[in-house]
Amino acid sequence: MFSYRFCFYAIHTAPWALIGGWLLNLLFLREQPSGGHAPHLVWVWLGLMMIYGLLGLVLGVKMIRRRLLLYCPFCARPGPAYLDRSEGLTMNCPSCGEIRGGGLLGWKIVRDRGEHCGPKPAVPVRKVQFRSPWFWVLFGISVLSALCGVAIHEFSFLTVFGPLWCFLVASHLVQTLSTGCLDDNAGPTFRSRQPLKFWVRTTVWFLAYVFAAFMPVGHALQEKGKMEGRAAVRHEGVR
Repeated sequence: MFSYRFCFYAIHTAPWALIGGWLLNLLFLREQPSGGHAPHLVWVWLGLMMIYGLLGLVLGVKMIRRRLLLYCPFCARPGPAYLDRSEGLTMNCPSCGEIRGGGLLGWKIVRDRGEHCGPKPAVPVRKVQFRSPWFWVLFGISVLSALCGVAIHEFSFLTVFGPLWCFLVASHLVQTLSTGCLDDNAGPTFRSRQPLKFWVRTTVWFLAYVFAAFMPVGHALQEKGKMEGRAAVRHEGVR
């Protein structure tokens, strides 16, 4: 049986060890006069990856069989553990409650009962935010962009796709900011428990909205420029 602390930091450091070893290998490869690899560094890196791989295999098999038990990092009592889509490796200790990753970057081990975080917030039910004025502002911007695209060039597929996509994303953004929970295919992320991850993912969704909202205007301007360019070439050919 493993310690929760050991497994927690192994999962968090595995991708960084992989990237760091690969970058060091490239650095030593450049410094080699014959263009060969640095043998000692390669073997150390491969050994480290084998350890990470075997640990991941053991944990994965136990998770599939639902027999993964880990020692609590606070009281050393065993408890069942599982992999949460949103919060990563999580365990339930009989005395400390839920043990998970927390802090700004998610690298701090916290216990909800001891840290006074309270129970895990409920994920809100998805619904269109018709009552919010911000929803109508965001959706209105996309409709205005589609109408401008029609006025500049012509009606196209993006005239319908842009506002439809922004209708869904605008409602999702408004609900996310009002409830403090971002829920998508990657799992729920709560602003109170993972603030950095919450704002990064919210920013990605906002950029997706901006791209779709101004896509009809950008496409119309691009097509209009192409038509003017072809007309200018034809005019030069007639001359």
